Formats: sequence, structure tokens, C-alpha cells
Amino acid sequence: MNKTISDGKWIRTFDLDLHWNFTIHTDKFVVHITGGSVVISDKKTGTLLNQIKRYNYLYTGDVKPDETELFALENGKHFYIISLEDFTQKLRVTLPRFYEAIDVYGSFSSDGEMLYVPVQRWRKDGYEYCLCEYETKTYSLVSMEKIPYSQVTHWI
Repeated sequence: MNKTISDGKWIRTFDLDLHWNFTIHTDKFVVHITGGSVVISDKKTGTLLNQIKRYNYLYTGDVKPDETELFALENGKHFYIISLEDFTQKLRVTLPRFYEAIDVYGSFSSDGEMLYVPVQRWRKDGYEYCLCEYETKTYSLVSMEKIPYSQVTHWI
């Protein structure tokens, strides 16, 4: 069974039967995020361009509209930025203290200048949800705003 995300520029699909956990189709690439690795292939030829291993709980992501960078979000406290020019990891970004991303997905803005990542934190009476906004030159946190659960982009 598949679930397709309608947000953003690219086709992003969850394979809930777990053949590939998460797939992104862009004009140039097919990216599979498998939990433990990121597999990047050429969309036209199917040629494997790179497989980056040794991740934990990496389940969702997005590709910048200009197809230069991949954002990959772990079920936890970090996200990664991978270059789609040389296929290497550029950054590992830690989410704000006490917050984590569990069963959610983030997205680039339509111009690629911002990245939006939903996070959550357990409070005494339940979860508090926020939307983190990162600028994409250095992936610095610009803002963090509380949001209701109905606005959380989750995949379960």
C-alpha cells in the first residue's frame, strides 16, 4: 500500500509495505530513503549514483526545487542535508532542544529558500507541536511557532 504526499514540488511516496520506505521522484533523480540509507539514482537511466549508509531511523525527506540538495529527516532529533551535485552529506542539523520529529515530514518552500520541519515535545498534559523554519543557505533556525496537531504533516 502506498501513500503519496501532495505537498511540495516533487512526487513523494511512502511504501507502507516497506519495500522502500520513502521515495522522491524529481526531474533528474529517484531517491529512496530506507531507514538506514539514502539511495540516489539517475531518473532517466536508472544508474545508481550513490548509496549513503549508516543512518538510523531516516524515513522522510524532500529535494530542493533546483535539485541541488536533499533534506532527509530522521525519526528523532536530526536532519541531514545531502548534496545532489557530488552526492555527499553536507550537514547534520540538530533539532531544537527537547524537541524531536516523530512520524512527520518536512518540506522546502517553493523557491527553495526555506525548509519547514514539524517537531514535537512531550509536556505534562500531552504533546506540544511546533513548526521550525530554517533558511537554506546555512540551515540556521529562523523561527519556531506552535501549531495545532491538525497542521502537523505526519505520515501515519
